[in-house]
Amino acid sequence: MNDMEVFVRKSAAYRIWVDETGVGRIRILKRINFKTFVAIFEEVHGEIKKRISVNPEKVHIVFYISKSLYDEMSINAKEFLEFCQSCMGIKFELVLIEM
Repeated sequence: MNDMEVFVRKSAAYRIWVDETGVGRIRILKRINFKTFVAIFEEVHGEIKKRISVNPEKVHIVFYISKSLYDEMSINAKEFLEFCQSCMGIKFELVLIEM
């Protein structure tokens, strides 16, 4: 695989992609369980790590979710995001989408 190619995975519940700059993006379309949520992050994180050899500590993930889904998101999922940000050094951007 060429390092400049975009990594994309689509399902009925989410879209994930890693662009050519190594920024991971996750778009949640409908409710998913916590196990799927963690698996998505694991996959995006692994793909980013493969692509950013210059500064592997700088993992950047943009998370897109509707406000209604975010409001329904479990405490476990929100705490998982906080853990990844504080303990793993992942830079998260949360984009709440009005629908």
